[in-house]
This record gives sequence, C-alpha cells and structure tokens, in this order.
Amino acid sequence: MQCIFSGVLGVEAGEAAELPLGSGFTLAKTNEYLLSAQFPHYMTGQEIKEGAEVLHYLVYKHDDLNLQTAEYEETRDIFSSGLMALQVLKPIRTLGLAFYGQHYERVDDGCAVFRLEAIERRPPMEPGPWAWKKRFDQEMLKRLPSAIESIRRIMSGPNAELRNAFILLQLGLEHFHPLVAGLFWVMGLEAIFNSGGRKDFKERLCAHLGENTLAFPDWHSQRWNWTVGTIAFDLYVLRSKLAHGVDLRKAASDPKYPVDLLKKQTLPDSSEPIPYHGLLSEVACYLLIQVLQKEIEKEHAQHAKRSLP
Repeated sequence: MQCIFSGVLGVEAGEAAELPLGSGFTLAKTNEYLLSAQFPHYMTGQEIKEGAEVLHYLVYKHDDLNLQTAEYEETRDIFSSGLMALQVLKPIRTLGLAFYGQHYERVDDGCAVFRLEAIERRPPMEPGPWAWKKRFDQEMLKRLPSAIESIRRIMSGPNAELRNAFILLQLGLEHFHPLVAGLFWVMGLEAIFNSGGRKDFKERLCAHLGENTLAFPDWHSQRWNWTVGTIAFDLYVLRSKLAHGVDLRKAASDPKYPVDLLKKQTLPDSSEPIPYHGLLSEVACYLLIQVLQKEIEKEHAQHAKRSLP
C-alpha cells in the first residue's frame, strides 16, 4: 500500500490516534510509525526536531499505486489536494517535508511498518498573523472531507485557471517574501476572474464575495473592519506596482489613484504596526481562500446534481 504523509500544525483533532477524513486521508497523531520515516542523512537536525514535536500528520494511503511507476506523480498531486483543502478552509503551518513509501503489516505480529522510498522537500507553508490567532477547529474539520473531494475533482478537471488559482495559493503560502506572496494570491484571484484593470477587478471581487464582506475573516474575537469593497482598489494598486517593479513610495503620488502603501496600520490585539502594503498582501490570501471556498461549494453542488439518478 502506498503511503504519503507530512506534518501539519495548529489543528484541533481531538484525542483520537487517527481521524478518518475519507478518500484515503487521515489526520494522525505523531507516533513511532510516522517518525520511522525520518532520515538523518537527508534531514537537518531542526527538521528532525520539528518532525518529532509536531502533533499531527496528514496521511494519505492508496492500495494500488506503485512509487516506481508514472502513477507516483498522480499520488503526489492527490496528497497535495488534501493539504490545500486544509489551507482553503483556514491557512495553517506545514513542515514542508513529505514522506513517500510503502505501508505494510508484519506477518508475525501484525504491526504496521513504513518503508521509506523518497522524501520531497518543499518550503513550509506559513500563514499570516491573522490566521495564527485561530486554530483549525472541529467545525472546520467537519468540512474537510467534502473539501478534499471537491479539490481533487477540480485539480483533475478541465478548468486550468481554477487549478492555477489553487497552485498560486500554495506558492504564496510557501514564499518567504510577503509581497511576492501577496502578488501570487492576487494572481490567483485574477485567474478566476479574468479581470482587466482595477475597476473590473473590484466589480468581480465584490460580485463573488459581497462588497460588505469582511476582508479579514471573522475567525476570532478580534475584528478588523476592512471590507472587500473598501480595499479592492488599493489591493489592485499594490498588485500593479509590484508586477511592474515600481517603487512603492511612488504610489502615494499617483495622479490617477494615490495610495499610501507605506503608512503604518496595527492589527487588533497587536502592538506591532505593519506597513499598509504588508496588510494588503496578507488580506489577499484570505480573499483568495474565500473565493476558492465558493468555487468548492459550486463544484460540490454540480457533482451532487450529476450524481442524481
């Protein structure tokens, strides 16, 4: 049996050793079986330490796939769909390392054994400060199986632009520079909207989410009262300046639409002021995941309709 897993942080999965998520996925508490995949000759000491300290791993198992065949790529893509289902519901931190190999049970005692065959290293996914304030809770976990199934169908479907939006979400979460990450996330929105210019971008974003929808999701007791309608133009201005390599300081004196991208803002329950461009970059992630959630709901409804007798 093919098995793939990677460490995830900030998930409230209860006391069960394994939480079934359907489609071959489980959320497993860290155990000796999972840690047996650690390979000191390939991993750093910090990676080994983090791998042992993380509370949960996302695990995918499949009966009929062989790592040595072309199906390996398909297996990896399926696992990536599971990871992105987590991120679309609420961004979390991941460790980056994915362990691939064979799962089997010993004949003599029936104990589960993992035989490592490959380790893939990607940059850890890092959510922004607003997402850190909220753990991935039980209500989100209930939505996860359906999200995994919908994203799997989308990623194997014909809509390249929608697939690209999920890929851009992942690339943004993996990138170390917040402004580049923000640019990826706006590109993800534009892949879905096919918008032309800031006015069209705002109209399409408001049409998808609602002009008065909170740009920073209401995940916890703190509120940030920015709405989709109030920040859409400014976000597009930031996107344009970044895409064309323009000095961000020049945005404040732009004759058409001046925006002070360097002014300081402070998140609720935080004493650290953040430049406006940093907050706009972070909010682009939350706008993208809200739009992708709508696309998942649409795909789920369409699939249910197709499945009717």
